[in-house]
Amino acid sequence: MALLRLSKAGVDVIETAITPQSRAAGRTLAEIALPAGTVIATVVREGQPTLPTPEMRLRPGDELLVVPHAATEQEIHAAVQ
Repeated sequence: MALLRLSKAGVDVIETAITPQSRAAGRTLAEIALPAGTVIATVVREGQPTLPTPEMRLRPGDELLVVPHAATEQEIHAAVQ
């Protein structure tokens, strides 16, 4: 779901949730092949935003706030779902 668009900068913020069926569940952020230029701004875990690190292992229930450079919302979801 696109949450925010900063129109002057042309920046979107996309939210995607990790489910038990997500290909990203149980993987570290470093193991996820995101589209080039994509940045994970934060991982919301148990209602708390956390600073993402390459070693962070994603769990079902985690929500990612993603800033894509040129990727579409569908490409972001395809990478983690």
